[in-house]
Amino acid sequence: MIKKFIGKVSLCGTLLLAGTGMLTAQNQMDSKLPMDPNVRTGKLKNGLTYYVRHNEEPKDRASFYIVQNVGAILENDNQNGLAHFLEHMAFNGTVHFPGKGVLNYLEKYGVAFGRNINAYTNVDETVYNLSNIPTSNENLLDSALLVLHDWSNYLSLEGKEIDSERGVIHEEWRTRRSGGMRAYLEKSKVIYKGSKYAERDVIGSLDVIDNFDHQVIRDFYHDWYRTDLQAIVIVGDIDAEKFENKIKEMFAHIPAVENPKERIYYDVPGNKEPIVGIITDPEVSNYSFEVFYKHKATPFNEKNMKYYRNSIIENLHSSILGNRLNELLQKGNAPFINAWAAYYNKARKMDVYHNSVTLKEDNLLEGAETFLKEIERANRHGVVATELERAKTEMLSSIEKQYKDRNKQHNDRLVRGYQRHFLVNEPVPGIEFEFEAIKKLLPGISAEEVNAFSKKWMTQENVIITFTAPEKENVELPTEQQLLALLEKVRNADLKPYVDKVITEPLISEMPKAGEVKKEAELNGFGATEWTLANGAKVVVKKTDFKENEIRLQAFSKGGNSLYGVEDLASAEMAGGFIANFGLGKFDQTSLQKLLTGKSVRVSPYISELSEGFSGNSSVKDFETMLQLVHMYFVAPRFDEEAFTALKGRYMAYVANMGADVNKAFRDSVSVTTTDHNPRTILFNTDMIASLNLETMKRVYQERFVDASDFTFVFVGNIDVEKAKPLIETYLGSIKDIDREETWKDNGVDYPKNDTYNHFAREMETPKTTIHIDLHGDIKYSRENKLMMSFVSSLLNKRYLEVIREKEGGSYGVGVRGYVSKFPREEYNLVIRFDTDPAKSDKLKGIVYDEIQGLFKNGVKEDDLVETKENFIKEYQENLRKNGYWINAINRYYTYGESVNSTEDYEKMINAITKEKVEKFAKKYFAKTGKVEVVMSPEEK
Repeated sequence: MIKKFIGKVSLCGTLLLAGTGMLTAQNQMDSKLPMDPNVRTGKLKNGLTYYVRHNEEPKDRASFYIVQNVGAILENDNQNGLAHFLEHMAFNGTVHFPGKGVLNYLEKYGVAFGRNINAYTNVDETVYNLSNIPTSNENLLDSALLVLHDWSNYLSLEGKEIDSERGVIHEEWRTRRSGGMRAYLEKSKVIYKGSKYAERDVIGSLDVIDNFDHQVIRDFYHDWYRTDLQAIVIVGDIDAEKFENKIKEMFAHIPAVENPKERIYYDVPGNKEPIVGIITDPEVSNYSFEVFYKHKATPFNEKNMKYYRNSIIENLHSSILGNRLNELLQKGNAPFINAWAAYYNKARKMDVYHNSVTLKEDNLLEGAETFLKEIERANRHGVVATELERAKTEMLSSIEKQYKDRNKQHNDRLVRGYQRHFLVNEPVPGIEFEFEAIKKLLPGISAEEVNAFSKKWMTQENVIITFTAPEKENVELPTEQQLLALLEKVRNADLKPYVDKVITEPLISEMPKAGEVKKEAELNGFGATEWTLANGAKVVVKKTDFKENEIRLQAFSKGGNSLYGVEDLASAEMAGGFIANFGLGKFDQTSLQKLLTGKSVRVSPYISELSEGFSGNSSVKDFETMLQLVHMYFVAPRFDEEAFTALKGRYMAYVANMGADVNKAFRDSVSVTTTDHNPRTILFNTDMIASLNLETMKRVYQERFVDASDFTFVFVGNIDVEKAKPLIETYLGSIKDIDREETWKDNGVDYPKNDTYNHFAREMETPKTTIHIDLHGDIKYSRENKLMMSFVSSLLNKRYLEVIREKEGGSYGVGVRGYVSKFPREEYNLVIRFDTDPAKSDKLKGIVYDEIQGLFKNGVKEDDLVETKENFIKEYQENLRKNGYWINAINRYYTYGESVNSTEDYEKMINAITKEKVEKFAKKYFAKTGKVEVVMSPEEK
């Protein structure tokens, strides 16, 4: 749906109401919106709500959710953090699935914890999901429903399991407590001042987490996890009527809680005078200035056509203002790094008009003033008719794209709509209804009406101002009085109306002389056609029906920034991203975006280490435009000095204080250590940005994209091959050919020759030790070795989850990734990374190494191996119905010579992997291996 707009509302029906000829305009606006006719919904006698819908994306999969209208806002002070704690406990024992039974059972069928099995808690809600459950197994589907049943009312909440989870919660707190998070929590206290929202941050009080009596969490569970506050949502490739009946049978017996506590929706009090909060933290890396205008949210029972239409206007205004702010960023000395403004719902009973800007350190008050003036300009003089029409066109194009993909909507995306309907009565009439309604409603919205909304939003009362900054010497921060004075100054400033400048010429003024296809071949196993054009370019086209309205592009050529010296490397690495912001031909970036209004199309050039090329996508009708953009990136790239200066300045301001972020410091240490301090390891910092040079970018780009002769272009999606052929001949076949043959260069960037240990201390606000282990060595690149390395990664993930997270309570999560590379040399690396309590770091690091050795010393657990196999097969089946998978598979064919397996062949290959094979592989590559170990610990105070 249309990004924030349709995320906030679901559109429907004026046309049906108007069609009766019997209702007044006011009656139409007061009318309720209908429910999506494709969903079966109802409420049981015990108060439980359900939504069930048949849907076939992904094929043979279904998603099961339980939505709890319960969050941290309902906690008493002695329960602060227990809503979130309770979410964890749902995975630690239920009546039918004792202990880790939920995970153990589902993972036998390839349903993976984290990716398919998950949950979240926020201030007002808690949601659990079992996603992409295979529908071919009726018993598995029934068991998934049984899990939801147990989550509803039958958690075990055993004392031993509660105590074991305290450590995991501690480590989640530790991992999440970055400078940005601390600043966010302090900012929330300002925004929600005087409300219970200011007292709850979800993860809660560590004192409560460490010391609460078991009965306290059981009381919270009894009081709030109850049928009148719960919804079951099932969407997928299932018989909806059958599952509606199963829900009734399985959940009807759950008793409603007698004399239930009132589910209170808390107000955020108003304020006559502005509330100002200046928040600093030594680990914050950016300066942020925000103004919130608080408003009463629309009551749940008043979310009617008027509410819906108002939401359209809100989003039109946000889109227009966003384009104006982006336009400011294209000019020479951009006044700030980025900015946005939007009206949206922030709490159950509070909406806000939120103005936000990220400022440059050397331009704090001036940047904030420029930003506020643009907001005030739009408020005072309103929007221009031409920019409103463009915003309408964009909105209509977006909803049309979704309508065309109506039969390819993903299960989990549909679930989110029904979830919002249950929680806050957000309308969900269905995309078919929305599309027709949007077409009827948009023409009646005038510029005057849009302008009236922002005047209503920007009030004198209920204003919140926040300023967030690093704690840094020699930088004078604005005072509360200065910020208040700035708002008053801007209100009285002399501002001229916005002038909308538009170039009306076409992107390509003269059609290029078409080339032609010289050779055609079928790509066996891929269901694709390969064309060789007269200019030497290869084009591969694969038609799919996975998405009705999507065509994806990848283009690639060997070379990349490996062909350039260290002095040019930073500019070469950043060239693609910069040039994508310069526009094309005679169109600067602002004019180009206006020209592309209403088109669903994106093309981005890139230059990576070993290759250069493009990524992109388009709707079916905008395929020609995508080809035109690619053509122009070859024949008429734009090198805009003013845009370069603006973007470089924004980057310089963005990275200026990144050194304050302990996680960035750690990542940089990993980069330089694993590459043995090679000068080609360029860190993303002020030195890198300062070295960027427009002339170098221009030279590198023109050399990399001088012709198309060694490029391969891949298109995957709902593409009409016969119609596409002449367009490809015109726009790609006309690109010049100098018949070059290039390849990348191995510059010798490699691991240190000997095992390397970089242990260092760093001053930090929240003490934690972060550990990065990289095991590496030589290996022959092959499909089997890649697969075996993936198995090792998966098996270690399971072991670390069981031992480090659950048994030791030592980390919120241990990340494990295994890679087998072919270029620039054949090698493998296994990377393990996690955060932990400094007091536990040595012990847990030892466990990491022990578990790797245990793969071949103690052997692989048969159950773990079976679960891994099932997960790999399940994921492969799902991938085969994704355009993204096929476009990457074709890329791998041309880059590595890899073919694609049928599902049957893949399953045979997976099932042929035995525990003995995994143990032998692990011993061969990890009994003795190269090692880089980077450990960051807190500096002793």
